[in-house]
Amino acid sequence: MRILIVEDEILIALMLTDALEAGGHEVTGMAATEAEALAMCAATLPELALLDINLRDGGSDVVLARAMFDRWRLPMLFASAQVVEARQARDVALGCIGKPYEPETVLRSIAAAREVMRGRTPATLPPGFELFRQAA
Repeated sequence: MRILIVEDEILIALMLTDALEAGGHEVTGMAATEAEALAMCAATLPELALLDINLRDGGSDVVLARAMFDRWRLPMLFASAQVVEARQARDVALGCIGKPYEPETVLRSIAAAREVMRGRTPATLPPGFELFRQAA
């Protein structure tokens, strides 16, 4: 799966990149601001975005999530300790992976999100992952 990482902490973004690539995914880019994320999506639309809540420019990924969904109907997951804020975008996001998390949790959460994107209900959810939307 082609995945965009939107994370203001470079070390976390690099760890996610390594874990995703080791799990067979392609990282289309790493963005730390709303402008970077939108430009990356416009250039190469990912299949899924993985978003933290706070951005380097002081912006919010809740706002970004709505913009990305409105513009491209892009499926996304939040990866954040701010689960309450992430729930504010439950109408556009598939779910939230609570920080701190292990790379395996991220991979299993993406697998669950993929099942929902395919119209199926995941058999199990990893600990620390909250699914916002069920399969249609």
